[in-house]
Amino acid sequence: MSAEEHSRQRNQQKNGRPKWLSILLSISLLALALVPVARWFLFEIDHQFANLAGGALLLASIIIGFAGLWLRFARTRLQHLAFAIMPFALAGSALALFEYVGVTGETVPVFRVRSWSSKSRSNETLQSAPKLVPDAMRFQSSQFLGNARDGVVQNDEFSVAWKERLPRVIWRKPIGAGWASCAVGDGLAITLEQMDEQECITAFGLTSGDVHWRISLPGKHFQAVGGVGPRSTPTIHQAKVFAQTATGIVLCAELETGKVVWQKDLLQLAGIDQATSEKGISWGRSGSPLIVDNQVVVPFGGKLDDPNIKSLIAFDLETGNVLWTGGESQLAYASPMLLTLSGVRQIVSVNEGCATGHNPANGDVLWTTPWPSKSNGDACASQPVAIDDRRVLLGKGYALGSKLFETVFTGKTPDNAYDKAFWQTNTIWSNTRILKTKFTSSISYKGFLYALSDGVLECVNPSDGSRIWRGKRYGQGQAILVNDHVLVSSEDGRIALVSIQDGTTIAELQVLDGITWNVPAVAGPYLLMRNSEEVVCLLSERDAQKNDESVSP
Repeated sequence: MSAEEHSRQRNQQKNGRPKWLSILLSISLLALALVPVARWFLFEIDHQFANLAGGALLLASIIIGFAGLWLRFARTRLQHLAFAIMPFALAGSALALFEYVGVTGETVPVFRVRSWSSKSRSNETLQSAPKLVPDAMRFQSSQFLGNARDGVVQNDEFSVAWKERLPRVIWRKPIGAGWASCAVGDGLAITLEQMDEQECITAFGLTSGDVHWRISLPGKHFQAVGGVGPRSTPTIHQAKVFAQTATGIVLCAELETGKVVWQKDLLQLAGIDQATSEKGISWGRSGSPLIVDNQVVVPFGGKLDDPNIKSLIAFDLETGNVLWTGGESQLAYASPMLLTLSGVRQIVSVNEGCATGHNPANGDVLWTTPWPSKSNGDACASQPVAIDDRRVLLGKGYALGSKLFETVFTGKTPDNAYDKAFWQTNTIWSNTRILKTKFTSSISYKGFLYALSDGVLECVNPSDGSRIWRGKRYGQGQAILVNDHVLVSSEDGRIALVSIQDGTTIAELQVLDGITWNVPAVAGPYLLMRNSEEVVCLLSERDAQKNDESVSP
């Protein structure tokens, strides 16, 4: 090539660069400008979808803009190499300074300044006989969502006069990862936690926070978005603890000592390993054990697309022997409920793609109603909520909202009560704009429904699905009802007392740091909150002097 031709080619390249730079920067700026537009358009549909769309557009803007700058300023091989290395250098520096904590329930990544100190608690010394305050022995929160498993707590010991006096922290302890809540009985608060490669059931002294006993089981569930550790809440019944780990171990232990009475492996019973199981159940087994008629009932599930899959499994309360399996659907992430519908006691289960009613004696399915979800994708974690003796509410995130359906029993005699031929369901209404309960559940109370709908607290009329009021935004946290007030545990670790009348905040307190998806538990005047790093006990007292004398600092 002659010098003249070479010079002409270089001039053409120089003249082309500004043109391409202009095009790329224009596209980059357009993508950036579309970020708030996409978020505005999708925000009321689903906050997660809005964040994903906004994040994708922002990332595209950065990549395209960087490509434009690379094209504009890189001339030599050394400059090209510098541009190629730059993203990796920036990413490496960021990872050296900050550690990835996880994502919020709306897929926003969370980082914090990196700490190089070890947080392992595997060598913690257990207290051989922690002091239990006698008065605290009578306080109970025996299972997931309280003693009645419905998220409604009526408790004269617990003060809701937070304007006059906020709850005070009486102890705070580090805890292993996991999204379990606490069950309370006989002066102990029982929860599940991940410690290194073991899933643990741990008993803390309710008034002291001392570790009374711990059961360690090999196993670890991890999902990059959902995090690590157990998800279900223990159940306390007849001085025993019943628990399920995220990897499928179900056990019974003595409440006082933690001595294991029996232990079963759901994966072994299903004939699969953990990797096979989690192809269909990506987010970890989350069902809290249900006690009914001397049986322990939990979701069962199995291999992805297995035609012989079973939804539920029941164990003998005393021996752990398998009594029955029932249903034909993959499990979801709700816990089974014992409801009385049309005068008939039945176990109601939310599964992948449907909800079902079961005969408690043998697990036979009485009725099925469709409810779309995928347990390795847009999963359903909300409890079925009984509105009355016929109507049941189902809720879900991912822009699906809620539906109300009724169960109809057409049988003429009690002999037909558990005959599938005499049951049917009818959908009353379905609404994608209300009660979008992603990690939480709706609560039925005195003719109204209360829930965090895509992170915003709201009250809904179950008759027609109309919204009565809309309160503040708390993120993908949890809500229960306590003494005619809504108690909200926000995703960022606050606890808020909210008026049931109009959703206004009466008072709130920052309790935990970091993502908090765990359900709070109320037992007597005590309020237990936890996330994947800490467990905290607060006292919301009516008689300050009396409790100050009986509680360990």
